[in-house]
This record gives sequence, C-alpha cells and structure tokens, in this order.
Amino acid sequence: MRFTAYKYKILGSRLSVTNQLFWSGFLIFGFVFILIILNKELPLFENIQDLLWPFFLVALILLISSILYQFYDFERIESKKDGHIEFNDDGVIIDYSKNFNYSELIEIQFGIDAYYGERINLTYRHPIERKSLGIKNYILLVTNSDTYKFNFKLENELHTKELENTIFKLVKSEKLINIDPKKLIKLVPYRFKKTNEYKSFVLKQIVEKRINCTEGLLLHGYSTDKEAAELRKKYCV
Repeated sequence: MRFTAYKYKILGSRLSVTNQLFWSGFLIFGFVFILIILNKELPLFENIQDLLWPFFLVALILLISSILYQFYDFERIESKKDGHIEFNDDGVIIDYSKNFNYSELIEIQFGIDAYYGERINLTYRHPIERKSLGIKNYILLVTNSDTYKFNFKLENELHTKELENTIFKLVKSEKLINIDPKKLIKLVPYRFKKTNEYKSFVLKQIVEKRINCTEGLLLHGYSTDKEAAELRKKYCV
C-alpha cells in the first residue's frame, strides 16, 4: 500500500477566460438592448440599429467564443506547491520528515474533487471552465496533539484510482484503531461498495460488535426486506 502526492496551498482564484468572454459578451449585449429600448422611448438616433450593429457583433463573437472555448479552459486558481504527502504500510509521512503511525490518528478525511484535466462544472448551463487543475482535493489528519489539513494534486485518473485503492486497503487493514469503524466504512470509495470484499468487511464489523446491526446492514446494503431479515438472522446474533 503506497500513495504519494504533492501538497498545494491555494492562495485565491480568478475569473477563467471562458467567464471573462461570456460576461463581457453578456454585458455588451445587455448594453445594446437597453440602448435600443431607451431610443424607442426617447428617440435620439434614427439609425441607432446601424450604430449599435458593430457592438452586437462583438458581443455575439464573445458569447460564441465562450461556448467553444469552455471545453478547453482550465479553472484559474492561484496556488503554490507546499510539500509532499505519503501513505504507506507503516504510516503517514508529511514533507519527507514528519512521520506518524496510523494508530495515532483520531480522525481522517479525504475530499476527492477532481484530477488534473478532468471535466468539471457539468451541471452549469451557461459557459464556464470545464477542466480542473486537480488541486482542490483535500486531506484532514487529526492526532491528539496536531491537526493537518491541506490540498493536494491528483495528476490523472490512474492517480485517483491509486488513492481510492489506498483508502480501501487502509480501512480494511484495521490500523486506524482510534477512529469509529462506522466513519471508516464511510470513507470507502463508492466503486468498492458493491464488491464482495467490501460487504464481507462490513459483516465482519457487525459480527465483532464494532458497529450495531441496523447501521451495519444499511452500510452493507440489501435489495429487499427479506434479504435484510436473512442477514440480520445470520450475522446479528
């Protein structure tokens, strides 16, 4: 079991090129529309459409450009590389020098946002940057004496799967002895939750009384009440 990544410190964010194109075009278009309406109420120019036509074209070009460019545009985040993190069989190493065992941890969290180049903002209808820099992922580690929280970069899809594999192996290893088993099970990435390996691990926690039966069966998952009753009869004794 081994996972390594670079830590990043996020300093701020700026409007992406796509956002700049879109909002510039939108504002110019709105300006043109308002002038046309005002000119109807308070006529100033007889040929205002001819005067505003170039502005309309500029707005249209900007809006079309934002629609096309969004699929190639990355989010704009000001950041700097801020160290290194490693998970291995023995424990966690921060910045190559700070070591501690898994048994020292009283809380652990992983926030997986996206890897570098992954498509993001899929729910937005208007043009917006569609590619991630991969640095908004975070890890929280808490011991009795210290708290560490930092962002880290996922380089690609393979790197993301390596992290997910490491999390699953770490949960199964039962080395995180000072963390609530229910919280640990919830750390398991979604793609493992239909596997027999995951289900067997959850049932093991139920049998060993580390989690209660009802919560355990919900985490295990079942398709019918009959299946739930059979699981309860077999493992909740």
